[in-house]
Amino acid sequence: MKPSSGGNQTPMTLCPYSSDELKDLHRLLTSIIDEARSRSLNIAEDDIIEKLFDLADQGERDPVKLRAAVLSKAA
Repeated sequence: MKPSSGGNQTPMTLCPYSSDELKDLHRLLTSIIDEARSRSLNIAEDDIIEKLFDLADQGERDPVKLRAAVLSKAA
């Protein structure tokens, strides 16, 4: 027996990003981590990830703005 769906329930979204957005964010994340290492910036990878996705969750998608905001945390 299948459980009732309730009719008016909206399906839960597991990921708010499209596949292309995730690919772009992953490329940007890798690039930011590489830049932080090459510049010997004192910022943990976990902090980079958190800052990047916090900004993305707020709707920012411009890679230049995302990079600048994440790396400014280490300045």
